[in-house]
Amino acid sequence: MSINSKSLLALFLVFLAGSTVGFLVGGYTGTNFGMKIIVNGMLNKDAKDVKTQLNALRALHGGDSARAMELLEAAIDDQLVIFDPREPYPADQAATEKVDEAIRAAYEYRRQHPRQSGRPQVDAMVRSLFDKHGLVN
Repeated sequence: MSINSKSLLALFLVFLAGSTVGFLVGGYTGTNFGMKIIVNGMLNKDAKDVKTQLNALRALHGGDSARAMELLEAAIDDQLVIFDPREPYPADQAATEKVDEAIRAAYEYRRQHPRQSGRPQVDAMVRSLFDKHGLVN
């Protein structure tokens, strides 16, 4: 059985078409899946933030300002620890500057209002973040 050049060309074109379709379908499916993960993560974080803020407001309305402050302080800790390390998600210069500004603002706030939480490992991570940015505790 011999294969002539037309048959070989036809096989090559079928292979090329199949590869292209597979690449496009895989890329679309992978991108769609990845976007769902990112959006769901953002929505979950925002939903957690709303619940924290509502609990803080309820505590304030109930006259429990210490509880409200602790809820907000813990939320700041949770937000700060995701800034470190910056890798493997390097941001552009403008985003990095915004993160640095937030870290400096949090440091200045904590310098004026020091605290220890009930989560020593988170406290250590926040101190480490401040240290890595040249801020003295």
